[in-house]
Amino acid sequence: MRLCYYSYVRRLSFLVCAVVLFSACGHKKIQVKAPQSGPVSSKDLEGLASYYAEPYHGRRTASGEIFDTYQGMTAAHRTLPFNTLVRVTNKTNGREVDVRINDRGPWVEGRVIDLSVRAARQIDLVRTGVVPVKLKVLSREALKVPTPSPIPGPVFAVQVGAFEDERAAENLKKRLEVKYASVTIQTFPGEKTLYRVRVGREPNLQAAEKLASQLEKQALKGFVVRTD
Repeated sequence: MRLCYYSYVRRLSFLVCAVVLFSACGHKKIQVKAPQSGPVSSKDLEGLASYYAEPYHGRRTASGEIFDTYQGMTAAHRTLPFNTLVRVTNKTNGREVDVRINDRGPWVEGRVIDLSVRAARQIDLVRTGVVPVKLKVLSREALKVPTPSPIPGPVFAVQVGAFEDERAAENLKKRLEVKYASVTIQTFPGEKTLYRVRVGREPNLQAAEKLASQLEKQALKGFVVRTD
């Protein structure tokens, strides 16, 4: 009796697979949907805002654009996708400005967004330098899929250190590589070159935050950054 039951289940499974395969082959057009970005943590939408100008004016941003701090209504954010339109509200005076994300940063703990000078002036930020703000995501530019090839999703890491001394960054990297598979050093040139040590290549924000918690238990306090 048991053998008959198993035989029946196997035949039923084969029939279901055949129906699914036949249905798939019957469609001539296949729609490929662009992957949706993962959820943004609330701590990435409220905190301190600052602005940046020289020596970054005229250089390429992380998105590849040339940074124009005096004319562009743009900003840097650690995790929001490039071309995201964000409304920034200065909590001290209620003034608002809409900016487009085209760069990565800020890299100071507690800060959530870096504005161009032009955008900063609209919310009276230049005078004080840093103000508490809240962010509201207004829209995200639709991803264009020219071919059915899959588009890679966002990649997140945890930054655990930033050094002016390259040797110090290398030493930390070697210590971390004993336990973690993906440890990298990102070099950021400027008035003083910084060597930033990052751990992980996580596919979503939740996984990166979990990794950050694990690192914090080992006295390695870091923060999540988007690397793509």
